[in-house]
Amino acid sequence: MNMFVIVSTYRARTGEEDAIIALHEEWQRSQNVNAKHYSFWELLRRVDMPGEFISIAQFANEELANVATKDLEKDWLYGRLMSLIEGGQTQIHCTIAWSLR
Repeated sequence: MNMFVIVSTYRARTGEEDAIIALHEEWQRSQNVNAKHYSFWELLRRVDMPGEFISIAQFANEELANVATKDLEKDWLYGRLMSLIEGGQTQIHCTIAWSLR
């Protein structure tokens, strides 16, 4: 079984950078995102472009990733995220080919 990873990139609307971070913290607190699907989830902020974010979500397999994605898209917090970004998001679906742990 290969671990499955979804890498998402998006750009905050001007002045909404802190709101994006707060929204991810709210997801964690409210647990509206079904945490049992995720192995881990991180939000990275680019140093050279502070309005650019990279979200990395790792799952035990692709099926769990698909379930989590469908659940997430129904969540009001996801709709709020979409209102805070410009130009939509890009998602890249990956499997882990190598890892140093």
